[in-house]
Amino acid sequence: MRVEDLSGEDAAVYRAVAEAEVGAGAPHLQDIARVAGLDPDRARVAVHRLLHSEPKILHEVPDSGPTDLGPTYELAPRT
Repeated sequence: MRVEDLSGEDAAVYRAVAEAEVGAGAPHLQDIARVAGLDPDRARVAVHRLLHSEPKILHEVPDSGPTDLGPTYELAPRT
């Protein structure tokens, strides 16, 4: 899967992560859902597809902060 081929919810999630990285940094799932205009379950499904795409489009960063908001997500380096 290539970034250029994304559509629908996958494209909305990709854009939400990309916008967050430019602004506040790697977003949590609830932030991705809000920016993408999706409910959290649909955003989770799209994130999962992008995490397991070939080549990888997103990668998960474990939450190391004081909150328990779960992991954050970043765009995988493009090759």
